[in-house]
Amino acid sequence: MVDGDTYDYIVVGAGSAGCAAANRLVTEYGARVLLLERGPVDKSMLIRWPALVFTIIQGKAGKKWAKHYHSVPQPRVNGRRIHVVQGNTLGGSSSINVMAYLRGSKADYDRWTEAAGGFDWGWDVFAPIFRRHEGNRRLDNEAHGGDGPLKANDPGYVTEANELFMKTMQRRGVRYTTDFGAGDLHGVGLMQVHTRKGRRVSAADAFLKPIMGHPRLTVVTDAEVRTLRFSGDRVVGVDYLHRGRMRSATASKETILTAGPLVTPKILMHSGIGPAEHLAEFGIESRVDLPGVGENFMDHPIVSWMGTTKGKYGIFGEDTGLRAVKNALQYMLFKTGPITSNGPDHIAMLNLDDPTATAEPNVQIYCVPMLWSEFLKGRKNTDGVTLMANIVQPYSRGRVRLASADPAADLEIDFNWLNDPRDAPLFVKALKYLRSASKSEPIAHIIDEELVPGPRAVSDEDLLEGIRATLRTNYHPSGTAKMGADDDPMAVLTPDLRVRGVAGLRVMDVSMMPHMISNSFESTACAVAERGVDLMMGRR
Repeated sequence: MVDGDTYDYIVVGAGSAGCAAANRLVTEYGARVLLLERGPVDKSMLIRWPALVFTIIQGKAGKKWAKHYHSVPQPRVNGRRIHVVQGNTLGGSSSINVMAYLRGSKADYDRWTEAAGGFDWGWDVFAPIFRRHEGNRRLDNEAHGGDGPLKANDPGYVTEANELFMKTMQRRGVRYTTDFGAGDLHGVGLMQVHTRKGRRVSAADAFLKPIMGHPRLTVVTDAEVRTLRFSGDRVVGVDYLHRGRMRSATASKETILTAGPLVTPKILMHSGIGPAEHLAEFGIESRVDLPGVGENFMDHPIVSWMGTTKGKYGIFGEDTGLRAVKNALQYMLFKTGPITSNGPDHIAMLNLDDPTATAEPNVQIYCVPMLWSEFLKGRKNTDGVTLMANIVQPYSRGRVRLASADPAADLEIDFNWLNDPRDAPLFVKALKYLRSASKSEPIAHIIDEELVPGPRAVSDEDLLEGIRATLRTNYHPSGTAKMGADDDPMAVLTPDLRVRGVAGLRVMDVSMMPHMISNSFESTACAVAERGVDLMMGRR
């Protein structure tokens, strides 16, 4: 690599979408690609060993592989600054997340088609892409592939607490399912994960490592893109900081932003693409006044119930003393045991208004077989479980804004939770359901004491106060450069993912989501990028 080199395409960000886009460009279209990643290479057992995921997410270790942000104080959740983390290494968040292999529902993707004015982003478009890139150890049928690079597997270790959770949900009328990936999300069952032989399989492992030595691919780590380079109204490349030195690169065809839902709008705004009035606050000249950049910020908020158990049914203490030694040896020798676990190995998808009906799910419920340390508030940790309800389609929308004219400065992130009055009743209903589930057999016989929200929380207002004190993110930010129809004034992207008002620039990460899918994003992020590349190349 030489400063100022020219490539066919520049891909900014080597997360799930960036790795998939680079692979598709090189292997399918023979393009010459520069892939720039802000973080370092992904060499660490913290990334590879599944159970170590929370040490990175919670910032206890491995900080160079993750970028930790905090929101502005959130007035409706007691002024708390909400923590959100994004991957900062090859593979992006797929290298630090809980490895969930999940997809949205058919209805989720069909809503995208509606938002795009009829341009097809529906399930029937995504299904063959999912099959092509999936390597599922158990499922291989019309909805799943068995030979693709993105590996999917059943959990290698299931706690007794999660087995009891699964049986409890069935007794409450939620049907058992063996497949959350065929477009129908209803049911309770195992959550498949991106692992193979007990180790994490990130998007970098799936899409990037197989072509790392390809002569048409150049990968640069520790490369933070600061701004886009223009020739008239066309983007022709990027300026980026590489190990203390500013460098530039040129794209003869197009530049693709896959920097994620926080950094993608940041790069756009620092390059003069965004709300002109906001950019003027920092003396940034407006090139294209796009008021939707940074708006439509969505995430999956989590409502939590937490309680101690009458014995050891989860994973508390598995990382200390002789147990830690035993578990490490078992993992290193056989790739089995607690270290293969990501924690919530079962999920339940249901609609709280009628859990046994076929209405689209509005919550994803799972059992984390430990007490969530953030909620202990000085109390001694012990054996317990945390039941979590992931609100999959909240109504409130936030935004991401610049905090400074300096591209090195962090962002101003506003989740804006509970702003829409329709959210609070749903959140309270979710907490009531979690509490009721904790009192249902067979999981009830292991529960000792309710800690969160606590037995004194009885009324709806009490429960809402408990939610305000504990509401947290599932680390699924999205939507900050949404795709939309021509008559949508807040659409940043055309239906084929071109940035409006600019030539030579596209966004192919989850920033493009007009609506969230009702599940984790990784496989969808990869599919969006593959679909985006095909559209760019004229394949509709």
